[in-house]
Amino acid sequence: MNKFADCLEYINNYWEELTCYLPNDKDVHIGLPNPFISPSYDGGIFENDQFYWDSYFIILGLLESERVDLAKGMVENLAYLYRRFGIIPSRNRYYDLGVSQPPFLTSMILEVFNKTKDKKWLLNMSLIAEDELKNYWMDDKKVHKVYMNLSRYCDHWHTNLTAEHESGWDMTSRFNEKCLDFLPVDLNSLLYKYEIDLAEISGILGEEDKKEVYLRSAELRKKNINRLMWNEKKGFFFDYNFKMKKQRNFYSLAGFYPMWAGLATEEQAKRIVRKLKKFEYRWGLANTQSRGLSKRFKQWDYPNGWANQHWIVIKALLNYGFEEDARRIAEKWLNLNRKVFKRTGKFWEKYNVVKGRVGKEGRYPNQSGFGWTNAVFVKLVKLFF
Repeated sequence: MNKFADCLEYINNYWEELTCYLPNDKDVHIGLPNPFISPSYDGGIFENDQFYWDSYFIILGLLESERVDLAKGMVENLAYLYRRFGIIPSRNRYYDLGVSQPPFLTSMILEVFNKTKDKKWLLNMSLIAEDELKNYWMDDKKVHKVYMNLSRYCDHWHTNLTAEHESGWDMTSRFNEKCLDFLPVDLNSLLYKYEIDLAEISGILGEEDKKEVYLRSAELRKKNINRLMWNEKKGFFFDYNFKMKKQRNFYSLAGFYPMWAGLATEEQAKRIVRKLKKFEYRWGLANTQSRGLSKRFKQWDYPNGWANQHWIVIKALLNYGFEEDARRIAEKWLNLNRKVFKRTGKFWEKYNVVKGRVGKEGRYPNQSGFGWTNAVFVKLVKLFF
């Protein structure tokens, strides 16, 4: 019997608890046309929220759980928000309409399409992604696209604090409280993957000219990412401070996004993997280096580990053939989730990978539920066990 069977049974039943349906606007919430998974729905602070980047990781688990319609509907919800507001906000709340989150829309679209093979749906959703890429992340107003055709996180009010919210890493020592000054390696890796994904979609739809345009854009972005963010001496990717014209040599799991997106070379990947020791502990991967952190604790820093980042790193390792490392990290993370579940009866938003317990609190109390934790757990069990 699978040693994770009890956890899988719990998660399978708990999807119903996390499923929300809010077809009309209500108070601060923007109504969405389809049911969706909220990170937590037990009176927590995320009740009735569909988050942007959470949705990608949640969809991975939904598809493994054969909840294809629910996953498809969540993508359509994000498309609805973009059509209505010209932004996919961080979540469906009116006061979040000035800030997005790390863009995973094309990844979601292809995950669902690979299940449904619905080309009409693929075309409709890809048009949204194309517009989001061009008019939000690669805008001509220098809100996001600011230097060498690369982009930054930036809210509509141009404040460092809220730009850091757009990064999803709310909050972290990674940007040294100057998020607007940085070209983040994760964001630009995501946008590279957007271009590669849109090229793939164009090929599926028989649009060869458009495919070539996106491939050329991706190649230019790859060249600039390597020029600015790859550190040959350290063998790792770092965020680039375009105001100071230098890298911030702060180690974080964002440095694995080029491997997840497939833009790292084989030689770069070998060197990046050697840096796992900077993040790996008994129970999984800490999100950042352990030293040089802010005096006030920030929840996306060491010693916390997050389900979504574990998936990024594990998939990055698999992309380049590091299966043994991927399996080892996956097993550590799954064992931690199961250990805490046995003790608390719940899955959690984040975990302390050094102490092997619920994560260290940051800007709000620890949240149970938990959408992307459940989903990544299911995905990893299916992959490795």
